Amino acid sequence: MGLVEGPVRLQRRGISEMQLSHTSAALSAVFDEPNLVGSAGLVPALALAEQAGLSRLADEWVTVPGSAGTAGAKVATLVGGMLAGADSIDDLDVLRHGGMGHLFGGVRAPSTVGVFLRSFTFGHVRQLDAVATRLLVGLVEQVPGLLAGSDGPVFLDVDDTVKAVYGAGKQGAQHGYTRIKGLNAQLATLSTVQAAPVIAAARLRRGAVSSAHGAVRLVRDAIATARRVGVTGPMLVRADSAYYQHGFVTAALRAGAQVSVGARLDSAVRRAIAGIDETAWTTIAYPQAVLDPDSGELVSVAEVAETPYLAFTSHGAKAVGGRLLVRRVPERNRDKLATAAQQGLFTVWRYHAVFTTDSAPLVQAESTHRGHAIVEQTIADLKAGPLAHLPSGRFAANAAWLVAATIAHTLTRAVGVLAGGRFARAETATVRARILTVPARIARSGRRLRLHLPRRWPWALHWQRLWTTVMTI
Repeated sequence: MGLVEGPVRLQRRGISEMQLSHTSAALSAVFDEPNLVGSAGLVPALALAEQAGLSRLADEWVTVPGSAGTAGAKVATLVGGMLAGADSIDDLDVLRHGGMGHLFGGVRAPSTVGVFLRSFTFGHVRQLDAVATRLLVGLVEQVPGLLAGSDGPVFLDVDDTVKAVYGAGKQGAQHGYTRIKGLNAQLATLSTVQAAPVIAAARLRRGAVSSAHGAVRLVRDAIATARRVGVTGPMLVRADSAYYQHGFVTAALRAGAQVSVGARLDSAVRRAIAGIDETAWTTIAYPQAVLDPDSGELVSVAEVAETPYLAFTSHGAKAVGGRLLVRRVPERNRDKLATAAQQGLFTVWRYHAVFTTDSAPLVQAESTHRGHAIVEQTIADLKAGPLAHLPSGRFAANAAWLVAATIAHTLTRAVGVLAGGRFARAETATVRARILTVPARIARSGRRLRLHLPRRWPWALHWQRLWTTVMTI
């Protein structure tokens, strides 16, 4: 199946077939159209970025040597390429084709951007972090729906992922907890009941680092960013059991948020679970089956209970009080069942515990914690886009690449919100394919340019809504 000239003819022989409308001998292809662009959606997307201050902020904050006065253009080139689907430095050449020069000025060559990235130090990465934070503030001002409902419950989810790398000379690449050689990216996302997650903070770390390493600083920065973008509602920090640490929990509480963190089944937690009365368990059915993290099985029915719990008692007066939410499902492991039968036990359970300071009712609090999985969507979005590769051998360059990827992700979210409909919560790959990478032909009339897009584009109304909103701001 391919793009062809003329109408597509369907033949019905039991099933419909899509066929070429001409024989192969009557078709030809040549790259000679100077007024064609492959990503017309970049026009409103980058216009929105400029309105939110992307180039201005980069020029103001990023002091990479040799980039005085040009950092904004280089960062905009990097982000624009990522919006168009670039996942390596060479792919940034996607911005230099056909009539793109008529639409965008100052686009830098991939080699220039590569030199720029390799000149980054840790301090410069933090400068780019400052750009990302301030750009998010500007985007929320321009697109209030980006964090719609932020006066109600707001969720800050923290998680990390290992991105595999293959070059022998990658700085910081190590075998981590996944036993995959790579680098570790840690993210914090903000979301509401009405709004899909946006990235509030991100850090790149060496591959063998523990999940919670640096999480105290990350959660502080993310909560501060949330307040800067106008979040006024109660905030709940959610994380899995890898983040069940005193420093992480107290950092969130001191910053004014509540916590809901998976609890490791240590001896203290096991004693608390054993003390739960058998009549306290409530059966809960999941309309959509959830994945059991231990067995990998889909669970549709479980039992839940709660008990007051004082966490981190080894810290003395700094122990944290809250509740322990416990979910149990029947044990499926045959060896454990056989051992239990020998001991005269008839029902064996597998337990999952969550420590929370949230005051919501039991079933609601347990369901809210499971919503933490939303951060995995963001990680998947990044890995299906600019984070498909970490393109440099230098650690700081890859750290800057991650920050630029988060900027591109936030911009794509804003584009989806303005396009409306299902794009407001769509995956970034969907927004990219249907809104950003739409081909167009440039026509001139006097001193004006007009973009001619494909007739009967299925998502033309959404594209036009984005265009009208951005270009009239």
